[in-house]
Amino acid sequence: MAKDKLSPAGDTVKVVRLGGEMYRVRTHVTVEKIPETEMASMGEAQPQPDGSFELLLSEKDGESIDRSEQAILNTAWPAMRAALQEHLGTVSKKKRRAR
Repeated sequence: MAKDKLSPAGDTVKVVRLGGEMYRVRTHVTVEKIPETEMASMGEAQPQPDGSFELLLSEKDGESIDRSEQAILNTAWPAMRAALQEHLGTVSKKKRRAR
C-alpha cells in the first residue's frame, strides 16, 4: 500500500470503496527561473490559459524561503478557489438534472 506523506511514519493508508462516485484532487507546484527576456507583471497571481496561476518574484524574493513560500500560497489560493467553483458548479448542475 502507498504511504501517505502526511501520516506519521509507518502508518499506511487504506482506501475503502463505499459506493458512489469518487473524486481525485491534484496539486502541482513549480518554481523555475525564467529568461530575463520573458516579461510579465509582478505582484498578484495571474490566471494562465491552462487554468494555472502564476506569480513572478524578483531574484532576491525567489531566494528567500519566506517570500517563496508566501508566493506559493498566493498562487495556490486562487487556484483552489477556481477548482472548487468549477467542481461545485458541475455537481450543482448534475443534481438539478437528476431531479
